Amino acid sequence: MLVESQVANILGGERLLGRAAKSLSDFDALVREGFTWATASHLKVCLNVSDRRFASFLEISPRSLGRLKKSRSRLSITASDRLFRLARIVSLATLVLEDREKALNWLNTPQVGLGGRKPFDLIRTEAGTREVEDLLGRIEYGVVS
Repeated sequence: MLVESQVANILGGERLLGRAAKSLSDFDALVREGFTWATASHLKVCLNVSDRRFASFLEISPRSLGRLKKSRSRLSITASDRLFRLARIVSLATLVLEDREKALNWLNTPQVGLGGRKPFDLIRTEAGTREVEDLLGRIEYGVVS
């Protein structure tokens, strides 16, 4: 279900990633190197969220995000992994719902299939992310959710 090219696009493509990312192995290497601020910024713009909200997705403080923006340094492995997780879920929701705006709205709305929780609130953990992926899979295959 995951299409790596969609994830690469939402992260700014080869131009911002610095090389082609066509497999999970490619993304593993990118995460280990740490994504650049330009890559993170591209996703932030795609999500149309505030610095505070974006920092919360990455589980860093707004001040740390500000320092990162100024220094234009690379994200840590942990923050890069969270950035990849966020991009992967947004890409998956976009593929399933066939529209980025619909996907972002869905990700920000409490879902019955998630016990009334918002998908964006759940993707802070791997277990929560898997719940969101499972629900998107059920939606894609027409299972009542």
